Amino acid sequence: MDNNINDDVIPETNTQKPDPDSVVDSIPESAQTIGGENTSSTAYSTTGEAEPSSVMAIASLALGIFSVVCCCTVIPAVTSAVIGLILGIISIRNNYGGKSLATAGIIFSAIGLVIGALTGLIGIIGSALSGILNYRVHF
Repeated sequence: MDNNINDDVIPETNTQKPDPDSVVDSIPESAQTIGGENTSSTAYSTTGEAEPSSVMAIASLALGIFSVVCCCTVIPAVTSAVIGLILGIISIRNNYGGKSLATAGIIFSAIGLVIGALTGLIGIIGSALSGILNYRVHF
């Protein structure tokens, strides 16, 4: 038995990666469009970077969510909502980054502030009514 391997039998492998534009160019024109849209590599940009987020925007969002979650306890909800509103507005006005996070933080903080204020108002009215209804005149 001869264990010699014939070099002609093993195909030579190409270790170079093909250029993406040449691959797209080798596709027929009719196959490059799907639903009238061009699907070539120049149609999409992958070089965009994510917007950097500031600590103020993240803190605004965290405090806004906290104020909504803790809306039944008036003092923590209103305090965190006010701080979240302030941080979100400062982050947007000074262009610190993370505008979408700051906007979401402002929205959550406003919702938490409104719900917390309504909870406090209902508590005050309920206490006043309870005192009025439980008042008895003793003769």
